[in-house]
Amino acid sequence: MQRPFGRTQPGRCHIVSEKETVIFNALQFEIYLLDCRRETVTAILTYDVRMKKLRSMIIGLASDDLLRHTAVLFSGMLVVHVCNLVYQMAVSRILPKREYALLAAFLGVLTIIQRPLATLTVGISHYSSLLRQEGRLGDVKRLLKKWLLLTGIPAAFFGGLSVVVSRELAGFLHLDRVAPVVIAGALLPALFWLPIFNGAGQGLQLFGWCSASAVCGALVRLGLGAGFVWFLYPACGWAMLGHGLGIYASAAILLLGLFLMLRGLGRSQLALPSMRFYLIQSFFIQAAYAVLMTADVVLVKHYLPGDTEFAYAATLGRLVVFLPGIIVTAMFPKVVSRGAGSRAQYQIFVKSLVWTAVFVLAAVLGCSVFSGLLARILFGIADAPVYLKRMIGMMSLVMGFSALLNVVLQFLLAQHRFIPAFSIVGFAGLYLAGAALFHVTAWQVITTAAVCNAGALFSGILAAIRPKTER
Repeated sequence: MQRPFGRTQPGRCHIVSEKETVIFNALQFEIYLLDCRRETVTAILTYDVRMKKLRSMIIGLASDDLLRHTAVLFSGMLVVHVCNLVYQMAVSRILPKREYALLAAFLGVLTIIQRPLATLTVGISHYSSLLRQEGRLGDVKRLLKKWLLLTGIPAAFFGGLSVVVSRELAGFLHLDRVAPVVIAGALLPALFWLPIFNGAGQGLQLFGWCSASAVCGALVRLGLGAGFVWFLYPACGWAMLGHGLGIYASAAILLLGLFLMLRGLGRSQLALPSMRFYLIQSFFIQAAYAVLMTADVVLVKHYLPGDTEFAYAATLGRLVVFLPGIIVTAMFPKVVSRGAGSRAQYQIFVKSLVWTAVFVLAAVLGCSVFSGLLARILFGIADAPVYLKRMIGMMSLVMGFSALLNVVLQFLLAQHRFIPAFSIVGFAGLYLAGAALFHVTAWQVITTAAVCNAGALFSGILAAIRPKTER
């Protein structure tokens, strides 16, 4: 049996036998298999090269302490951020507008108190990091004991004083009761001690414990703060009580982590580094930053007690500063220096500033574009008015300036560059004076805050772009 296979010449048919056809098909199959093997080998080699590049990239990222520690803190702060958002959603839906405005004002007051106390975080972190670099971990225990005692005395004093003058403080915020003021006074020991624990955790780079502490505090705040106002009584004081218990829970977790880290370590015979001059200078700088970042709610509550809408815009604007703060936390112990900083430390600062700018830009755009949606999700405002949407966008911009300013400020403090950092004190004074003169509407206070935060940021960047470096 024969069949035609093809034509070799025009008009003449070339006849191929079945045997030749089988041989031809076998050759085709062998060629096909060779092509498959070649393509398979090529694909394997290409995949191997790509996997090696990916592994080297992952190893490179993992070896970058700033990114690795930022990732640890980011994971924890993401949970904290969600808990804080749910807390705001829960209390804003059940509290009357006047009570929520009072809560926002009191949380602003607590933040203004906490920010100067963050001087303790900066100082303890600074010197704990130096002691760690010098191999004197056992001396960190001495440092902690000393400053827990030194801060415990003023904490008790000011806590008692706030109870004595509770009526006067309540009158300043147009309150008809003193319970929130008394609760704020009871929080002072935790407000004084938590910065010390945070500073030691950051200086020793215990970022896992720092994240666990923040998460635990946020969960307690959410569970108790929201639970109290939902199931006991919808009042500002109950929400503040849950907030305060969250702070105590955070302090307890960090204390446990530090105890496990430092137990059994012997102390040296060397004297502890003096922190007094560092803390005094840092205190005024941090207090000025607290005014620039959080005084808006207090000023509006004082000058415009009938304005209940601004509290919502201020709360949403604060969303911008939460996540970028973890970059600063991871950066600070890596740029600590007794004198002139190194080029590597300056590069870490630039990298931190760039990453913060990326976070801030995304957050400001998100708050501005989706302001109405955020107001609906967080506060249950079905149809937010146009002026509230614009106010949310403007407050997010102000907080963006504040978040970037924090990076610059912490770098200057870590490098002992106090003279240029003191420019922020002038801008804080300008802010308070401007708000005292122009407060007919909340917009005037917001505009003053934007101008002063932007001016302080520009001044700080000019001071930081030409640091004293050593080769």
